[in-house]
Amino acid sequence: MPGESLAARDDPEHKQMRAIFDAAFRPGRINELDSQVQALAYELLDAFVDDGHCNFVKQYAVPLPLIIICRQMGARQEDIWQIKEWTDAWFKGVGFGLTEEEVIWATEKEIEAQHYFQAIFERLREAPDGTLLSDLVNTVIPEWGRTLTDNELHAEMMQDTFVGGSETTTNALSAGIMLLSQNPRVWEKLKSDPDRYLKTFCEEVVRLESPVQGLTRTAKIDIELHGVKIPRGATLDVRFAAGNRDPERFECPNDIDLERPNAASHLGFSSGTHYCLGAPLARRELYWGFKAFIDRIENFRLSPGRNKLRHHPNYGLRALKSLYIDFTAR
Repeated sequence: MPGESLAARDDPEHKQMRAIFDAAFRPGRINELDSQVQALAYELLDAFVDDGHCNFVKQYAVPLPLIIICRQMGARQEDIWQIKEWTDAWFKGVGFGLTEEEVIWATEKEIEAQHYFQAIFERLREAPDGTLLSDLVNTVIPEWGRTLTDNELHAEMMQDTFVGGSETTTNALSAGIMLLSQNPRVWEKLKSDPDRYLKTFCEEVVRLESPVQGLTRTAKIDIELHGVKIPRGATLDVRFAAGNRDPERFECPNDIDLERPNAASHLGFSSGTHYCLGAPLARRELYWGFKAFIDRIENFRLSPGRNKLRHHPNYGLRALKSLYIDFTAR
């Protein structure tokens, strides 16, 4: 059984374990990855830009962050679709209303992933290679007097690393293009001056669509909020998506505003102790993902008759199933 993930731990264990990740996601390493993200974004777009159409989710939004995290986790790039099947199974497995057969299927997929990554753990123990996963496998947590166990590593691989490090960016990339298709004036303004507007657009996408819709928290004290008594120890599902459209926090909260002064103050990456450690990398992936699209695509639209704009049924993640677009290349 997987151990407790980083996201499921409280201090002091959370702080002690997170120190490994903080070192692995240090600014210098993210800066080193920036050129890789940029090159991959253009490479993926150039593979289909002459076709005039694509399934944006499958051909671009999935592989961009997944290939990057595979490189950092020691996985082979040719295995991305197998890994994608495992992450799909993981987040379906933590949903509601599953049949017994679906629970068994999701569990079997998680076991497949464990066999795959176990071999990588063992290789990295023998030959560390400087990747993020190598650091996670081999770094001793001083307060614990040991490295992470296999069970703890397996928890990190699916929840905090592959789901947290790829699915969320995939969902934001897909959501951004969907929003632009629905807001042509925003598209025209964005491509007129991406240097000025693109970073704010990335924040607005995360705010409006909230790829992570919410996470659970435990009440530390008895408290009453808006007439509702919450006892100490109660489990709450804190809905980031609701907070991100709070009219007391954001003016015209349902609109994309490329000049919104507080666009980055959303809850899309959580807040406080459990603030998303991968946020800097996610922001770079979103920036280059959209920048390459702006640079390569003159105009686009949703492919007529091909889009239902349906999301996977999941209370935690907001993930478009597909997004078919027709476009004219620059």
